[in-house]
Amino acid sequence: MELGALVVTQGQNVAEQTGSSAWPVLGRTVLDQWVERVQTLGVGTLSVVDREVSASTRIRTMVDWAKGGVEQILLILLGSYAEVDFADLIRFHHQGQNQVTRVFDSLGPLGVSLLDRHTILKDPERSELAPTRHSSRYDFLGYSVRLSSPGAYRKLVEDALAGRCGIQPNGLEAGKNVWIHPTAHVDPSVRLEGSCYIGPYTRLNPGVVIGSGSSVEHNCDIDIGTSLERSSLLPDTYLAPGLHVRNSVVNGTRLENLDRNVAVDLGPLGLASRRKPLARYSARTVALGKEIHEPCVAIPIKRRNADQTTLPN
Repeated sequence: MELGALVVTQGQNVAEQTGSSAWPVLGRTVLDQWVERVQTLGVGTLSVVDREVSASTRIRTMVDWAKGGVEQILLILLGSYAEVDFADLIRFHHQGQNQVTRVFDSLGPLGVSLLDRHTILKDPERSELAPTRHSSRYDFLGYSVRLSSPGAYRKLVEDALAGRCGIQPNGLEAGKNVWIHPTAHVDPSVRLEGSCYIGPYTRLNPGVVIGSGSSVEHNCDIDIGTSLERSSLLPDTYLAPGLHVRNSVVNGTRLENLDRNVAVDLGPLGLASRRKPLARYSARTVALGKEIHEPCVAIPIKRRNADQTTLPN
């Protein structure tokens, strides 16, 4: 039986504000995580579209698939990360002979539905909404996070670093829960304290301290003596020397502090800037064991104490 999958992103404006599927988590975006999970099913047709694209276009895509012989369509409206067992979902759908099966967790719908082609062809205008009418409920009890805020994004980062979810960091494990991508440049004086992640093509300059629960995504540059504590730097971010960033998310010049729930623009003070994005960068092209062209460098580790990791000469 042929299966198709349509993944609908949240749109660029929403993603930039909430960090839903556009922000990477330890080197891979949530969109990448969903797509990889879908691909394990061996789907015949997979398409990713922006939610800002007209609904009629998305509906027409599903109708065309159904007319072309795709028996079932997995519809994912991004807004969460959830480790749904799609094979079990399909079995549940088949056994119940359902027209539409919607996935719920303890908080409500997760935006994941499985639809039969006959339902799509019969009522295409309502099919994308996965109506409650004639639908069945699949209760998901596994790990899930709704990515509706920077705070939710930070929860997902910390859970991934601690191994509380299935996200695998895109890097080499240089110590217990310390992950560094081999293309990163880490000065020997840098201190990595506890669980943390350093992404591709990122530069950590002398005296930098990365505290437990922190992540630095690709193409970032942290200048001399700056420290992070339970914070995340998003791609292409530069931080000036001598800063202490705590419990925050920094995206270019925008810093959002989660303790005080305030956002600050660091740009006018010269404390942060947006770096030029890497040409043709894709998380997939630097995924370990896939298309990485740089040699994997063994990273020596010297333990200073139970809580600190340093990279020696």
